[in-house]
Amino acid sequence: MKDHSHKRLLLIGATGSIGESALDVVREQRNSFSLAGLSAHSNADLLLSLAAKYRVPAVALECPADVDEFRKAASGSGIEKVFCGKGATNELVSFCDYDLLVNALMGNAGIEPTITALQRGINVALANKETLVAAGPLVMQAAKTHGATVIPIDSEHSAILQCMAGEKPEQVRKIWLTTSGGPFWGRSPEALQDVTVEQALNHPRWKMGAKITIDSATLMNKGLEVIETQRLFGLPVEQIGVVRHAEHIIHSFVEFIDGSFKAQLSLPDMRLPVIYALTYPERIASRLVVSDPTAFGTMHFEPVQIEKYPCLSLAYEALERGGSVPAVLSAADEIAVRAFIQGEIRFNDIASVIREVINSWEDGEMKELADVIRADDAARKLAERAVSMMRTAAGDSLC
Repeated sequence: MKDHSHKRLLLIGATGSIGESALDVVREQRNSFSLAGLSAHSNADLLLSLAAKYRVPAVALECPADVDEFRKAASGSGIEKVFCGKGATNELVSFCDYDLLVNALMGNAGIEPTITALQRGINVALANKETLVAAGPLVMQAAKTHGATVIPIDSEHSAILQCMAGEKPEQVRKIWLTTSGGPFWGRSPEALQDVTVEQALNHPRWKMGAKITIDSATLMNKGLEVIETQRLFGLPVEQIGVVRHAEHIIHSFVEFIDGSFKAQLSLPDMRLPVIYALTYPERIASRLVVSDPTAFGTMHFEPVQIEKYPCLSLAYEALERGGSVPAVLSAADEIAVRAFIQGEIRFNDIASVIREVINSWEDGEMKELADVIRADDAARKLAERAVSMMRTAAGDSLC
């Protein structure tokens, strides 16, 4: 008989920051969770180390340096199922036995595994923004069709989910996402032209991966979260707002039609939304994050003028246009951020690349995963072309 108090987790993207938070939870809650499998992109040594530490029976590595060597090392460690190469993560998701998929992948690589798990009727704890941004309607339809649930791990969407417990969606006036504003809040676009990668990676509140940290600096991260909010909770775009909250103690507000608000408060620690996602709809006792209300201190809030933040504005535009445009936005952002990190374009050029792609894009429907993949591929090519043109125009100054 299946023990419903114990969940077998499949953690994909195990070597990233969210993966690390999830493993902290598993380590504390060994009686409640076990790991059915782990995946990583290319960090073979860390993946095998984690598999040995947690006695994991299955692993997947998307980009092994040496396939035969990895298979030999994994098998020698007693791992029963080993998947290697492009598509390995989706194979792991397709063929392993588990109760909950924890998707901590970065980028559009998270889309197919999410849909695969949902089509198996398995709930997904989702930290991967691009899945809902690029393929939200397909993902939510797969969940509905197969009786599964998408449980957000993002702190903002976890907060909304908690605030909505026991409430009626039709009684919501507006959802307010909070943003710390990133490292460059209040600085003019002119002052940001020559900021360095190191400066953009210096987030004031969160320790995150490079891509999501740069997105936070441009406020594209908040724009993607606006799109995610619409996908998850079904509100029209005009009922989703953004407010600056520098301390980031309140992770989101829900405003109701009678004028009252509900908010979820905690110190900024991703292990809390991870715990909630892994135990949803229940809660579990934990000592991973313990605080006192006096530690929250004074809280401040400021309006966000969307038009002053090009990436945030582009995200709202993409959501309003719908169809394939959010997928195009997501893909173009990945290329632009990578180019900035590699020193090929300036900080302000990130928005310029995305705008160039969005403006040249002809809207299209998203009826199946193949449509998402086609839009993603085409948008990446357009973004790479835009980066190349900017690099050529700039000459050797950025090289």
